[in-house]
Amino acid sequence: MFEIFFNTYCINTLMNLDLHIHSCYSGDCSSPVDGILAYACNIGLNAIAICDHDTIEGSLEAQRLVEEGGFDIVVVPGIEVTTNRGHLLILGAQQAFPKKRSPEEIIRMARAQDCMVVAPHPYKGYPQSLGNVADLDVDAIETLNSRYIFGWFNKKAEKMAKELDLPMLGNSDAHFVEMVGRAYTKIDSKPSVDAIFKAIASGKTSVYGSRTPIHIQIRQACGSLKRRCMSKIK
Repeated sequence: MFEIFFNTYCINTLMNLDLHIHSCYSGDCSSPVDGILAYACNIGLNAIAICDHDTIEGSLEAQRLVEEGGFDIVVVPGIEVTTNRGHLLILGAQQAFPKKRSPEEIIRMARAQDCMVVAPHPYKGYPQSLGNVADLDVDAIETLNSRYIFGWFNKKAEKMAKELDLPMLGNSDAHFVEMVGRAYTKIDSKPSVDAIFKAIASGKTSVYGSRTPIHIQIRQACGSLKRRCMSKIK
């Protein structure tokens, strides 16, 4: 009896996480949610967060599909919020946030929901990114984003995380299913959202991965342009 209890409740396991993925609910992506989940399971990810631009619809669909028993993976609720300074990842979000507000205001709203706040691609430049976040109450910094064409942006983010003593995350920022998990974070945690948050907050994270190939990034940019043109026609 004790052995069952010990194995069920006391032992953490190494988990691979990709907490920044886009789905068809983002205007610059066409990846179906079920395709993302299937691919994530197949490559050995233990948890993902679908963080679409300013909507939680993809995240909600992922949670529903997992609850229906179709996929053995932890879904961390999430959204990528457009602030008037740059993007923020809000993990644990169960509702959308207003766009173009200050990051300080969005962070206050996130705290009211007990969410985790992550600074994604802080030095990307386009679209506008947060830059140095020493003045912001963030919980972690994305120091390996697979969509950076130039590696020094990740290096600058890593340097900042070390200076601010903040946990580091690796994420794919995938806009195509086959890029899910291209960059990821490894933690020692039980398979639940709360446990994952605690493990990240402890700072014991390891990041792995490589950059998305240039031809994939060009393909995504072309697809985004096509969708914008079609929306204007309609």
